[in-house]
Amino acid sequence: MMLLVAALVPLAGAPAASAAAGTRGGLAVEPAARTDSSTGTPRSSTGSSTDEPGESVASSPVVAGSTTGAANPVAITVTDVVSPTAGSATVSVRGTMAATTADPLTDLWMSLSIGTRPVTSRDRLAALAANPTTSGYQRLPLTGGADVQPIADPPVRGGSPVPFEITANLDAAGGAAARFGAYPLQVRVSGSVAGRAAKPIGAAYSFAVRSSAQAQRTKVTVVLPIADQPRLRSDGLLTDNVLADEVKPTGRMSKLLDAASPPVVLAVDPTLVQALRRMSDREGYNYASPAGGVHMPRSLDAYSFLSRLVDYAAQGGTVIALPYGDADLAALVHAQKLDTVEYAVRTGQVVLGSLLSRAPRPVAFPADGLADATTVDVLGQLKVGAVLLDDRLLPAPGSTYTPSAGVDIATSSGAPIRALATDHRLADVATSYTGAADGPSAGAVLARFRADLATITAERPETRHLVLALPRNWQMPDDWAQQVLGAINSDYSETASIDDLLGTGQLNAPRGGLVYPADARARELPASYLDSVANVRDEAQALYPVLCAPPQNTVACRLKRINPMSDALVTATSVWWRGDRMVDGVSLSQQVDGDVSSIRNGIQVVASRSVNLTSRHGLVPITLENNTPWDVSVVLAFSSTNRSRLRSALRETRALQPRQKAQIEIEVDSEGAGTFPLEIRLLNLDGQALSSDPPTRILVRSTVYGAIATGITVLAVSVLLLAVLFRLVRRLRPGARRPAPAVATTADESPADPAATVAGAPGELDRPSPDLPYSNHLGAGPDRGRNPAYGPSHGYHDGPSHDAPPGREGRDQPDREGARARATHRDAPTYSDEPPYGDGPSYGDQAPHGGVRGDAPDDSWDSSYPESAPPAADWPAPGGEFPSRPGDGAVNAPAPAWDGTAGAAGRHRGSGL
Repeated sequence: MMLLVAALVPLAGAPAASAAAGTRGGLAVEPAARTDSSTGTPRSSTGSSTDEPGESVASSPVVAGSTTGAANPVAITVTDVVSPTAGSATVSVRGTMAATTADPLTDLWMSLSIGTRPVTSRDRLAALAANPTTSGYQRLPLTGGADVQPIADPPVRGGSPVPFEITANLDAAGGAAARFGAYPLQVRVSGSVAGRAAKPIGAAYSFAVRSSAQAQRTKVTVVLPIADQPRLRSDGLLTDNVLADEVKPTGRMSKLLDAASPPVVLAVDPTLVQALRRMSDREGYNYASPAGGVHMPRSLDAYSFLSRLVDYAAQGGTVIALPYGDADLAALVHAQKLDTVEYAVRTGQVVLGSLLSRAPRPVAFPADGLADATTVDVLGQLKVGAVLLDDRLLPAPGSTYTPSAGVDIATSSGAPIRALATDHRLADVATSYTGAADGPSAGAVLARFRADLATITAERPETRHLVLALPRNWQMPDDWAQQVLGAINSDYSETASIDDLLGTGQLNAPRGGLVYPADARARELPASYLDSVANVRDEAQALYPVLCAPPQNTVACRLKRINPMSDALVTATSVWWRGDRMVDGVSLSQQVDGDVSSIRNGIQVVASRSVNLTSRHGLVPITLENNTPWDVSVVLAFSSTNRSRLRSALRETRALQPRQKAQIEIEVDSEGAGTFPLEIRLLNLDGQALSSDPPTRILVRSTVYGAIATGITVLAVSVLLLAVLFRLVRRLRPGARRPAPAVATTADESPADPAATVAGAPGELDRPSPDLPYSNHLGAGPDRGRNPAYGPSHGYHDGPSHDAPPGREGRDQPDREGARARATHRDAPTYSDEPPYGDGPSYGDQAPHGGVRGDAPDDSWDSSYPESAPPAADWPAPGGEFPSRPGDGAVNAPAPAWDGTAGAAGRHRGSGL
């Protein structure tokens, strides 16, 4: 059987460059920029067809186009190629013709020619697609035996295109196209332009496949992504309402799901599943807008789409999970964000498994199939069984055929990971049709797609297994996906299960080591951006012990409060935000950052700037506030720059209900006076800081003496007390008093009244007689200075001394002032001011106990002292006592010592005068 792949090229006489410039009639005639499957940025399709390892992963042109210009009056578009069944030799080509000149076209006819030999390799196929005139052609006999087919209704410029259909018989070609394989095919139009006969005025080139009853078929596993850019925010709102259109019966993802049937593999985005679940909620959903959240009713289309996914898996269809948020795995690995890689891989499997009620197949599909050896190794450590990689990363140098997809790659975990090389050429051909008026037609693309499959099958007699992985954002028109998947099942190819590649005992394809193109590395998300996202994610994770502390249901709490923030931050690392679209990822990250900051700022420590301590132990009051709508548990960490002087508890755990404020008193101990800063930090229960902001600082001012100062003070007071005690002991000791001086007496100076002069006679005071001269007062004998008739009624008083020292008032002391008033001589004897007061003998009118004669004249006594000392016998012996009057209350004090001299030298020792 024969299959045609349309390819339009310049006609004879037209510039060769025209084959690479411009498009016309739905067939591409120049290398067209194709949108990158993951970033939306243009990706050139003019890369080298040799696909050298390490070079650009760009693609070659897949379909050559028609010639349009002054030298090509007719443009031909192939819209369909009807392939004969096995054993048949009839091939038909359908299309349209359009005039590009205003000159009239007459005597037009059409012919169909085929190449003289089949295409032997895929490289040759790509070269013919770019320049099909390099092959020789043989005209085919048409059905009915004619060589050409007249065109009765020629096209007119500005008019509608003229449809055509031409049919040829391969068996009548005389041995042409007798073997199985793909052959170049040519459709020509000839005639007259403005009445002048001309050579062919239009042509289109394609490929024809001659089929046979060969036993082998190339197996093709198709991987069809069901994915879209992340649209779910951490607060539950969708970023927009685009998904509502995507899952409608006429929407893009709904048509993809329509085209899928087992054994096609569905690669489902877990983020998409979560968003559709939110849209399927009975209470409706909300999406963000500049004016605020917009409420929408429940989406029945979203509910139906999820149900179809579940049914597909239940019918035996294979479903694999994309990384959560379609995270840029290679960029995350290169930025050392391995925890995010693990989270994305495992969370993707968990989310999809919860929908399907069974675990998805452990196969990883990085964006565009691009990952380096390090990323593959990390996936192997995460127990991923297989990874889909672009076949240009696993080249087969020196090979003249297309090897199978499966190959084992060693990992550091010890167990190899199965790498499945996805055929990038088949993917480029399948996605080259966009439905654009200036792009290749569906028929032309399908013809080239089948020719590729036939060429692969013809390369080797054994069966090989390929993988066709379509891009994530495949914007296919109408039912194009169904046409592509339907074209795989033919006499030379068929769809196959991925299990045939993953089973044990599979042979390894002859492929080289894993290489990673430089331009693929350049398209990754920058490490600086990933660092900023990771910082926000760490802050969000630190809230888990705060919001979900026991006795709460920690699992349910994490799912409700923490995971939405973590999930949104993983989606901020999506491959969809590569290039100019990074601003969308930044928006997601900032939204989560705002939520995290709102919670952290809602938990505050409020305290005075300074606190005074007046004792060694004190309390520092603070207020802990929870202004969030959730229960929180936090740890207050206390620290001081000088813990040797100010000590407190290191940590204290507190739990607060929503909108609650708690008064907390921190016990502190101060070891000395001074000002010490007390810093308070908020931690979670794992000891992680809730914020990078500076801690709350309180200045604690202490007036407490330290240990050294206290010791010095105690020692000084002790010394002072000992000194005072010592003086008191000396004063109170009896032996410390001064004895009275010994006075000599003569034998004839006997007392007149011995009985009255007995020393120590109770109730009697030695008072001087007013009738005796002063010399007699100091004279010898026991009656010296005594007057028994004197008593208190004769002018004696018991009041305090006029010149008593401070604090001595109230004691019985001599009236010194009265005595001094009468003693005008400078050598008059006086009492000492030193204690004890009033213990010496009386002089003049002074009484021993301070009594003063009230009737004594001011100067009635001789102020002169005797020239010699009084006799020693006139005084008590040392240590003796003066007699006291009855009832006087005076104690018998010892007599003061006498120095034995007269006049000024006869003063009492120790006198202050």
